[in-house]
Amino acid sequence: MASGPPPIKQTESGEDDWLVTYADAITLLMAFFVIMFSISEPNTEKFEQVTKGMVETLSHQAVPSRFADLQKDLRSAAEDSGDQAQVDTTTRGLTFQFQSGKMFAPGSAEILPEAFPLLDRVAQNLTLFGNTNYKVTVEGHTDDVPINTSTYPSNWELSAARASSVVRFFLSRNLQANRFRAVGLADTDSPRNAPMYNRNTGEPIPENREANRRVVVKIER
Repeated sequence: MASGPPPIKQTESGEDDWLVTYADAITLLMAFFVIMFSISEPNTEKFEQVTKGMVETLSHQAVPSRFADLQKDLRSAAEDSGDQAQVDTTTRGLTFQFQSGKMFAPGSAEILPEAFPLLDRVAQNLTLFGNTNYKVTVEGHTDDVPINTSTYPSNWELSAARASSVVRFFLSRNLQANRFRAVGLADTDSPRNAPMYNRNTGEPIPENREANRRVVVKIER
Protein backbone atom coordinates (compact mmCIF):
# COMPACT_ATOMS: atom_id res chain seq x y z
CA MET A 1 0.00 0.00 0.00
CA ALA A 2 1.49 3.31 -1.12
CA SER A 3 2.07 5.71 1.65
CA GLY A 4 1.06 9.33 1.25
CA PRO A 5 3.12 12.40 2.15
CA PRO A 6 4.17 12.65 5.75
CA PRO A 7 1.73 14.55 7.90
CA ILE A 8 2.51 18.20 8.52
CA LYS A 9 3.96 18.63 11.90
CA GLN A 10 2.05 21.09 13.95
CA THR A 11 4.19 23.75 15.58
CA GLU A 12 3.55 24.84 19.07
CA SER A 13 2.20 28.30 19.66
CA GLY A 14 5.00 30.87 19.91
CA GLU A 15 7.58 29.17 17.70
CA ASP A 16 6.78 31.49 14.77
CA ASP A 17 6.77 34.69 16.80
CA TRP A 18 9.93 35.73 14.97
CA LEU A 19 7.80 36.28 11.88
CA VAL A 20 6.02 39.12 13.65
CA THR A 21 9.31 40.84 14.46
CA TYR A 22 10.52 40.23 10.90
CA ALA A 23 7.34 41.72 9.45
CA ASP A 24 7.66 44.76 11.73
CA ALA A 25 11.26 45.27 10.62
CA ILE A 26 10.29 45.06 6.94
CA THR A 27 7.48 47.55 7.51
CA LEU A 28 9.82 49.97 9.28
CA LEU A 29 12.40 49.66 6.51
CA MET A 30 9.76 50.39 3.89
CA ALA A 31 8.61 53.45 5.86
CA PHE A 32 12.24 54.53 6.20
CA PHE A 33 12.87 54.45 2.44
CA VAL A 34 9.58 56.23 1.76
CA ILE A 35 10.59 59.02 4.14
CA MET A 36 14.06 59.24 2.62
CA PHE A 37 12.59 59.41 -0.88
CA SER A 38 10.23 62.18 0.19
CA ILE A 39 13.10 64.35 1.41
CA SER A 40 13.99 66.49 -1.57
CA GLU A 41 17.25 67.77 -0.06
CA PRO A 42 19.52 65.41 1.89
CA ASN A 43 19.70 66.39 5.54
CA THR A 44 21.82 64.46 8.01
CA GLU A 45 19.77 65.71 10.95
CA LYS A 46 16.56 64.28 9.47
CA PHE A 47 18.43 61.08 8.67
CA GLU A 48 19.61 60.88 12.27
CA GLN A 49 16.10 61.39 13.64
CA VAL A 50 14.60 58.67 11.42
CA THR A 51 17.43 56.22 12.15
CA LYS A 52 17.22 56.92 15.88
CA GLY A 53 13.48 56.23 15.88
CA MET A 54 13.92 52.95 14.00
CA VAL A 55 16.69 51.70 16.27
CA GLU A 56 14.74 52.62 19.40
CA THR A 57 11.63 50.85 18.07
CA LEU A 58 13.51 47.66 17.27
CA SER A 59 15.76 47.60 20.33
CA HIS A 60 13.32 49.16 22.82
CA GLN A 61 16.21 51.23 24.13
CA ALA A 62 16.90 54.96 24.04
CA VAL A 63 19.59 55.98 21.56
CA PRO A 64 21.70 59.10 22.19
CA SER A 65 21.78 61.65 19.38
CA ARG A 66 24.52 63.92 18.11
CA PHE A 67 22.54 66.93 19.21
CA ALA A 68 22.22 65.53 22.72
CA ASP A 69 25.99 65.06 22.78
CA LEU A 70 26.47 68.63 21.57
CA GLN A 71 24.15 69.99 24.24
CA LYS A 72 25.87 67.97 26.97
CA ASP A 73 29.35 69.15 26.03
CA LEU A 74 28.32 72.80 25.70
CA ARG A 75 26.67 72.67 29.12
CA SER A 76 29.92 71.29 30.48
CA ALA A 77 31.83 74.14 28.81
CA ALA A 78 29.45 76.70 30.33
CA GLU A 79 29.87 75.18 33.79
CA ASP A 80 33.64 75.18 33.44
CA SER A 81 33.57 78.87 32.50
CA GLY A 82 32.06 79.88 35.84
CA ASP A 83 29.77 82.84 35.22
CA GLN A 84 30.99 83.59 31.70
CA ALA A 85 28.37 81.61 29.78
CA GLN A 86 25.11 79.71 29.98
CA VAL A 87 23.22 77.24 27.77
CA ASP A 88 19.48 77.20 27.10
CA THR A 89 17.38 74.96 24.88
CA THR A 90 14.90 76.28 22.30
CA THR A 91 12.26 74.68 20.10
CA ARG A 92 14.73 74.56 17.21
CA GLY A 93 18.00 73.95 18.99
CA LEU A 94 19.97 75.66 21.75
CA THR A 95 21.67 78.93 22.64
CA PHE A 96 25.13 79.49 24.09
CA GLN A 97 25.24 82.90 25.76
CA PHE A 98 28.41 84.83 26.63
CA GLN A 99 28.50 87.87 28.86
CA SER A 100 30.04 90.71 26.84
CA GLY A 101 32.03 91.95 29.83
CA LYS A 102 33.99 88.68 29.73
CA MET A 103 34.59 88.96 25.98
CA PHE A 104 35.01 92.64 25.08
CA ALA A 105 36.38 95.79 26.66
CA PRO A 106 33.75 98.55 27.10
CA GLY A 107 32.90 100.20 23.77
CA SER A 108 35.06 97.69 21.85
CA ALA A 109 34.34 94.86 19.42
CA GLU A 110 37.79 93.27 19.71
CA ILE A 111 37.61 89.89 21.44
CA LEU A 112 39.68 89.69 24.62
CA PRO A 113 42.33 86.93 24.63
CA GLU A 114 40.88 85.38 27.79
CA ALA A 115 37.70 84.58 25.83
CA PHE A 116 39.56 82.52 23.21
CA PRO A 117 39.54 79.15 25.06
CA LEU A 118 35.76 79.17 25.54
CA LEU A 119 35.12 80.27 21.95
CA ASP A 120 37.50 77.57 20.76
CA ARG A 121 35.56 74.96 22.66
CA VAL A 122 32.31 76.08 21.04
CA ALA A 123 33.97 76.03 17.62
CA GLN A 124 35.20 72.47 18.22
CA ASN A 125 31.70 71.37 19.18
CA LEU A 126 30.33 72.78 15.94
CA THR A 127 32.48 70.30 14.02
CA LEU A 128 32.63 67.33 16.41
CA PHE A 129 30.08 64.49 16.40
CA GLY A 130 29.38 65.23 12.73
CA ASN A 131 27.72 68.52 13.65
CA THR A 132 28.38 70.16 10.29
CA ASN A 133 24.83 71.00 9.19
CA TYR A 134 23.60 73.12 12.09
CA LYS A 135 22.94 76.74 11.22
CA VAL A 136 24.49 79.28 13.59
CA THR A 137 23.27 82.81 14.27
CA VAL A 138 25.48 85.04 16.40
CA GLU A 139 23.59 87.91 18.05
CA GLY A 140 25.22 90.97 19.58
CA HIS A 141 23.34 92.74 22.41
CA THR A 142 24.08 95.88 24.44
CA ASP A 143 22.53 97.72 27.34
CA ASP A 144 20.60 100.98 26.91
CA VAL A 145 23.49 103.33 27.70
CA PRO A 146 24.01 105.44 24.52
CA ILE A 147 27.31 105.30 22.70
CA ASN A 148 28.52 107.83 20.14
CA THR A 149 32.07 107.38 18.92
CA SER A 150 33.70 107.77 15.53
CA THR A 151 33.72 103.99 15.16
CA TYR A 152 30.33 103.20 16.70
CA PRO A 153 27.77 106.01 16.37
CA SER A 154 25.19 103.93 18.26
CA ASN A 155 24.67 100.63 20.01
CA TRP A 156 23.44 99.17 16.73
CA GLU A 157 26.89 99.41 15.17
CA LEU A 158 28.59 98.15 18.33
CA SER A 159 26.32 95.10 18.71
CA ALA A 160 26.65 94.22 15.02
CA ALA A 161 30.44 94.58 15.15
CA ARG A 162 30.65 92.28 18.19
CA ALA A 163 28.52 89.64 16.49
CA SER A 164 30.70 89.89 13.39
CA SER A 165 33.87 89.52 15.45
CA VAL A 166 32.61 86.26 16.92
CA VAL A 167 31.63 84.97 13.47
CA ARG A 168 35.09 85.87 12.16
CA PHE A 169 36.62 83.97 15.07
CA PHE A 170 34.65 80.85 14.15
CA LEU A 171 35.60 81.18 10.49
CA SER A 172 39.27 81.43 11.51
CA ARG A 173 38.80 77.92 12.96
CA ASN A 174 37.87 76.60 9.51
CA LEU A 175 34.11 76.48 9.99
CA GLN A 176 32.01 76.93 6.85
CA ALA A 177 30.93 80.52 6.24
CA ASN A 178 27.55 79.54 4.80
CA ARG A 179 26.50 78.18 8.18
CA PHE A 180 26.75 81.57 9.91
CA ARG A 181 25.08 84.92 10.10
CA ALA A 182 25.79 87.90 12.35
CA VAL A 183 22.95 89.98 13.83
CA GLY A 184 23.15 93.23 15.82
CA LEU A 185 20.20 93.91 18.14
CA ALA A 186 21.54 96.76 20.31
CA ASP A 187 19.33 97.05 23.43
CA THR A 188 16.06 95.95 21.80
CA ASP A 189 15.92 92.37 23.09
CA SER A 190 16.58 91.49 26.71
CA PRO A 191 17.17 88.07 28.29
CA ARG A 192 14.46 86.52 30.40
CA ASN A 193 16.18 87.49 33.65
CA ALA A 194 16.44 91.23 32.87
CA PRO A 195 13.73 93.77 31.93
CA MET A 196 13.84 95.16 28.39
CA TYR A 197 14.65 98.72 29.43
CA ASN A 198 16.96 97.84 32.33
CA ARG A 199 15.03 100.06 34.75
CA ASN A 200 12.74 99.80 37.73
CA THR A 201 10.88 102.90 38.98
CA GLY A 202 12.93 105.02 36.60
CA GLU A 203 16.35 104.12 38.03
CA PRO A 204 18.97 102.06 36.17
CA ILE A 205 19.66 98.60 37.59
CA PRO A 206 23.35 97.71 37.08
CA GLU A 207 22.70 93.96 37.23
CA ASN A 208 20.08 94.16 34.47
CA ARG A 209 22.32 96.27 32.28
CA GLU A 210 25.11 93.75 32.72
CA ALA A 211 22.75 90.89 31.78
CA ASN A 212 21.74 92.74 28.61
CA ARG A 213 25.38 93.10 27.50
CA ARG A 214 25.87 89.72 25.90
CA VAL A 215 26.59 87.70 22.77
CA VAL A 216 24.23 84.82 21.99
CA VAL A 217 25.22 81.93 19.71
CA LYS A 218 22.07 80.24 18.41
CA ILE A 219 22.62 76.72 17.08
CA GLU A 220 19.61 75.47 15.15
CA ARG A 221 18.86 72.03 13.73
